[in-house]
Amino acid sequence: MCHFNNTTKLELEKIQICCSSNTTELEFVKTFQYVVHIPTFSLGLVINLVALWILCFRLKNWTENVIYMINLIFSDILLLFSLPFKMYAYQVEGKWHLGSLFCEFVESLYFVNTYGTILLIMLISLDRYTAIKHPFLARTLRSPKKATIACTVLWLCVWSASIPNYLQRDDDQNCFSDFAEFWCLGTIPLSMLTVYVIAASVVIFCSIQIIKTLQRVDEEREDIAMRTSMKIISSNVVTFLLCFTPYHIAMLLYFFARNCHIPTDYLVSLRVFLQICQCLATTNCCLDAMYYYLIIKEFWKSKMKSKEGTFSIHSS
Repeated sequence: MCHFNNTTKLELEKIQICCSSNTTELEFVKTFQYVVHIPTFSLGLVINLVALWILCFRLKNWTENVIYMINLIFSDILLLFSLPFKMYAYQVEGKWHLGSLFCEFVESLYFVNTYGTILLIMLISLDRYTAIKHPFLARTLRSPKKATIACTVLWLCVWSASIPNYLQRDDDQNCFSDFAEFWCLGTIPLSMLTVYVIAASVVIFCSIQIIKTLQRVDEEREDIAMRTSMKIISSNVVTFLLCFTPYHIAMLLYFFARNCHIPTDYLVSLRVFLQICQCLATTNCCLDAMYYYLIIKEFWKSKMKSKEGTFSIHSS
């Protein structure tokens, strides 16, 4: 841990911001944001709106999975809404003219919905694990009402966690930059890292257990649907880890650098690495489509089977 007096800390902060804002690395980040965020915003918005329309107006079956998925879609849409403003904040380099309160709101949208998505994926994994691994227990633990309560509690928690963002920011601070108190205090980044480690552990454990159970069923019945489900669950957990793990590793390294556990020579490079990983994490808004496909396909098949069953009864 480095020890600086207040003047030295302030001077070091100014030098780092000044240097980093005029380097080739920052220009690279701006370009990288355009390359990643524009397709993510366009494609993600279309995918999520189409999935929402199908769930609300075509299937009309509010089961636990659908409730979780609708919440995940809204989380993705709100996160996507923040991306144009995040790009704008980097492009203007401190000339933010959209108001401090709106800046804080957009920042909250970005971070709240990032962790809302992570925690929703964890809840979805737990729900599917309970349904597949413990079907008798699932009758007690699973219901649309309980899924709604779980999502409500989740949103209350993550939005409450954004309150310090409104209390600690000054009017003259830039948007999406210079989170000095955020990094110096360390409580919030360490809490975010802890939340992700817990969520990732739950998702990995549940996915492994689900796949093992489906493999046994597949061996007994040679069910093609089971193999498809296993592939999609495997893809989902890999996508989840690829999107969010680099971001949290970068966050941890940058936190160490800000607190002088890593030489400050690496500070600018680690900041660029963190920003790149943040961009890549947002692609999860598009990649969630694999899960949407799985659930919609399952409900569509069950709906068609119920119609066929009804038709056969009337025919007989």
